[in-house]
Amino acid sequence: MSSYSQFVTPETPLLVVIAIDQSGSMSEPFTHCSMILSKSEVASMIASSIIEELITRCNHADKSRHYFDLSVLGYSRYDVYPLLCDSCHPVPATIYENSRPELIRRTIEYITPDNHLRLVPEAYYEWIKPRSVGTTAMLEMLDSVYNIVSDWCECRQNHRSFPPIVINITDGLDDLEYTSLHYHKSNRIKELGTDDGKVIFINVCIDSCPREERLYFPSTKDIESSHPAAMLARMSSPLPPLFNSLHKKHNGKIVSNPPYAAVCYNEAVLDIIPMLNMAVKMPDNK
Repeated sequence: MSSYSQFVTPETPLLVVIAIDQSGSMSEPFTHCSMILSKSEVASMIASSIIEELITRCNHADKSRHYFDLSVLGYSRYDVYPLLCDSCHPVPATIYENSRPELIRRTIEYITPDNHLRLVPEAYYEWIKPRSVGTTAMLEMLDSVYNIVSDWCECRQNHRSFPPIVINITDGLDDLEYTSLHYHKSNRIKELGTDDGKVIFINVCIDSCPREERLYFPSTKDIESSHPAAMLARMSSPLPPLFNSLHKKHNGKIVSNPPYAAVCYNEAVLDIIPMLNMAVKMPDNK
């Protein structure tokens, strides 16, 4: 299982699972571009932007197409719960096309990877409301994601699909220390897949730190054990080679060698979507 070459079509949809840390530590302030927001607000922006991207892509050639199955989960207080509908079970993203929430508009100062300042008009539908309460239910989240992805992959109609993409948005501050159980449960998820490849498990880490600490899918050899995202990087998938060109587009040149870890650390929302676009390969004539 290593080709990662399947197109996304109505016959071979892609499963995207988004898990959002909504624990109490997500209430802490975070500097996003020029704005001071809470971590939960940034997590909401990231998740909402991804959800809108998927819904928009379903409208192809003026027709609504079942390109994506979508499950969005929140986790806190030892509990995991659905955020978009009444169930954690994946549903076609097309069901949300005619029920968009409030449109949030703002202009932000965005520092590009080559340190240029851009004023970016930002507008996004707030699919996910910010929330931060209680303890972190990361182990429970990993169990829930495993069950969701395993059930989807076992369905015969999904065997030929591009493997599921799981995106965990968190500040990485579990109330318990990271243990072998965290890695065991994340490894179980990464071993799932379709005939086209194994699950791509991505961790998006939001933490309060200087801009210099930003990471965008770094080489697995370049993450020091002392880095705040090191543990999440160990839980993440190695990126398949098809993602290697992301580093040229993002940094202007490749500064380290693959394999790259599927982890982002304090990366701007605008830089998460290109990763998803790289994975989703849709034919032009469908």
